[in-house]
Amino acid sequence: MLYPKSNKYRDIYNLNGIWKFKTVAEDYLPTVKAEDASCMAVPASYNDIVTDRATKEHVGKVLYETVFSIPVRENMLYRLRIGATSHQCDVYLNGKHIGRGINGFFPIDLPLDNLQEENRLSVVIDNRLTFQTLPPGKVEKGRQTYNHDFYNFTGIHRDVLVYSLPQKHIRDIRIKTVVGGDYSAVSVEVDTDCKQIACKIKDAENNVVATGTAGLLKVEYPHTWSTETPYLYTLVVETESDKYEERFGIRKVHVDEKGFYLNDKPVYFKGFGMHEDFFILGKGNNAAVNIRNFELLKWMNANSFRTSHYPYSEEIMDLADEYGFLVIDEVPAVGMHWWDDYNFAPDKVNGETAILHKELIKQLMDRDKNHPCVVMLSVANEPATHEEAAGEYFKDVISYARTVCDLPLTLVEFTHFTENSLVTDWIDVVCINRYYAWYTEHAQIDVVCDRLQDELHAYYKAAKKPIIVTEFGADTLEGVHMVPSETFSEEFQEEYLIENFKAIDSCEGCIGEHIWNFADFKTKEGLRRARGNRKGVFTRERQPKLAAHFVRKRWKDK
Repeated sequence: MLYPKSNKYRDIYNLNGIWKFKTVAEDYLPTVKAEDASCMAVPASYNDIVTDRATKEHVGKVLYETVFSIPVRENMLYRLRIGATSHQCDVYLNGKHIGRGINGFFPIDLPLDNLQEENRLSVVIDNRLTFQTLPPGKVEKGRQTYNHDFYNFTGIHRDVLVYSLPQKHIRDIRIKTVVGGDYSAVSVEVDTDCKQIACKIKDAENNVVATGTAGLLKVEYPHTWSTETPYLYTLVVETESDKYEERFGIRKVHVDEKGFYLNDKPVYFKGFGMHEDFFILGKGNNAAVNIRNFELLKWMNANSFRTSHYPYSEEIMDLADEYGFLVIDEVPAVGMHWWDDYNFAPDKVNGETAILHKELIKQLMDRDKNHPCVVMLSVANEPATHEEAAGEYFKDVISYARTVCDLPLTLVEFTHFTENSLVTDWIDVVCINRYYAWYTEHAQIDVVCDRLQDELHAYYKAAKKPIIVTEFGADTLEGVHMVPSETFSEEFQEEYLIENFKAIDSCEGCIGEHIWNFADFKTKEGLRRARGNRKGVFTRERQPKLAAHFVRKRWKDK
């Protein structure tokens, strides 16, 4: 799954900008140009742009529509690439259905046949969640219910591109590297019908360091990619009719009972769970926001993050390669818990859900396989892993994941060790989320260290696998200061994190800490939420709270 790029063989046309927008009925078909439509920005969510509650909270279908013209060259193929829409969508060109999107966080890439001088592109998005979508949910009496704790934003969230390809083109490239000795072996697989394939590898200074055809290329005295020195090479593949360049890093990842290793050096994960979320934009991809996030991560002395709870944009993954951040890549399997009775049941999360789950794992690996930043795959966040049916469900899903992914696998646990998680045996790294003294024993900060310490030691003793605490945090209202501290004050957030750190530091098997959350983010309305989830170390506007300065000092030498 190659990202569109332009060169002497390929063209790209960006369709971002102001589109037409309206809510539509269940049976709506864009056979004619939309009437009574308003203006809407792409990419962005519409929810924080509109001013009426009915549209903001609309459950069902919406229409995005634009008209475009491009120069069409003879003997070229044209395709449409929509980075992501939430959630499912149907795409029409000049009133004709050309394809579908099956999930809100993956690219939709479709052929464009019979382009005209002027073309009407219509995207009908359905934002409803069911037990056979990921994330799951249900609609009752016109209202959407879901268990994941982030807002169900709707819109075209990533770039919309039209791009051209030669008739015989490069469809895909897979890069694998082997680290060791005075050279690195770089395995290159090229999916193409072209007969002549020439490959070369250029270093960061644009010097050619290896040449050959598809297969094994040797880079002598290689620079390895790491968090300290995120060195990137460029693979150039050229045929008689096409060319594509792909950046990559030379690095090795492995796990044993004691730790996680990058290029045979132990790694301690320092960072956050994060969200694609910003005021007005919602989940809309924005280059300025992305850069600001990475600059703040760097300022914090972090080295990693988890794409909680869905795949982030390809642009963010490129920046993680560039900045040198380790990424736990997560599929959008979140909210598989807390339903009435059983979560994994024939009428809820079931075999049909599992088919989609496995397809999304495959798509994620197809998309992100060449990114050196991606060092682990998370197959779910906080499912009800104590249920017998969940055990069978994840045995199937994780077994499949190993056929398409050669990275260490994890599943982020909500189930407590004493509740008998049924999936620990099948994963490589244990990740757990814990909120002692927040959602349980609220404000009793003196219980945090003992509770978490006891559980970490029990998990490590039984599982004999490295552990990352992937979520812990307390909602904090910026500017609220109290002595002695009370919940929601900035002082309480800092003290709360300190107690968690004490427990983490006490466990020899603990190899990382990801604070929840990097920045405040929007959620559905509820009594526990004052303008969203406020557990961010930064505000939603990306300004630091008191705790940010303490954590920054901790991570400087950690």
